[in-house]
Amino acid sequence: MWTEDVARAFEDLTGGSETAMKDCLRQIQTRLEALITRVRGDLQLLERWKVINIITIDVHSRDVVEKFVLYKVQEAESFQWLSQLKFYYENKPELDMA
Repeated sequence: MWTEDVARAFEDLTGGSETAMKDCLRQIQTRLEALITRVRGDLQLLERWKVINIITIDVHSRDVVEKFVLYKVQEAESFQWLSQLKFYYENKPELDMA
């Protein structure tokens, strides 16, 4: 999700939206707040560990995007973005094995 959001923010920046990366940062912060609220609630141990791991990853993601905003990174080809470990989800149709 983070990879998609930041890539979309770079596209929006290219398209002329001056606040795209700041908007992306706000979206990440909102998701983090929701996760923090959830982890403070009544969760089973395994669920709590999962949410804590997601929070850890999202905090790093937030920090990266904060640096993009601070240093005014505007291009998806910038070293700051290219040097990040990113995961992409490809929805491929299933093969018919019949």
